[in-house]
Amino acid sequence: MPLQDNVHQRIESFKFILGSTSPRRLEIVQKNLGIDEVTVIPSDYPEDLSKEGISNEEYVMETCRKKGEHILNKINLEGKMLILTSDTVISCGGEIFEKPTTKERQIQMFQLYKRNPIIKAITAVNLIKVEDSVIEQYHDITTTVLHFKQSDDLINLYINSEEGLNVAGGFKYQEMGSLLFLEIHGDYFNIVGLPVHTTWALLNQAMS
Repeated sequence: MPLQDNVHQRIESFKFILGSTSPRRLEIVQKNLGIDEVTVIPSDYPEDLSKEGISNEEYVMETCRKKGEHILNKINLEGKMLILTSDTVISCGGEIFEKPTTKERQIQMFQLYKRNPIIKAITAVNLIKVEDSVIEQYHDITTTVLHFKQSDDLINLYINSEEGLNVAGGFKYQEMGSLLFLEIHGDYFNIVGLPVHTTWALLNQAMS
């Protein structure tokens, strides 16, 4: 049963759209944010934004914003709706690490993590509110710091498990990937794709 506060009551009058097929993000929206009725509409934005001349934070925010705009452009804007999108990147030594598709690339990434063990998970959240034909956007960025520290044997075992292929940074912290890290500082939910407190703050702004 959702919380019976003013924010949740107002959200119930909107069609809530999650612009992601991630089961983790859907779970966070429903279980942690208490929003039961969610429509999933994935964005078709190609995520091919150039990283040249912009910061990692600017890159992830612009990607996140474009995801929301692509959804906005392909749906009927009648009625009231909220469109939530997010984008997470892993940064180490100032460089963004995308999803490795091969073990060889994953090995290269982990070698750099060992040399520069302080890793950042940067997530941008964008909320588009449509009400009475008026479109408003709310957005913010959350960063969680992870300390990479593990033996070569366990690192190799993790790589061979193939769990970290095709995921940002080459690891799934919410699964066995957590074994690779000594500690984290910040919002755990940020690492798995949707920072709870940041998202809740944006919803409060939109519903005020």
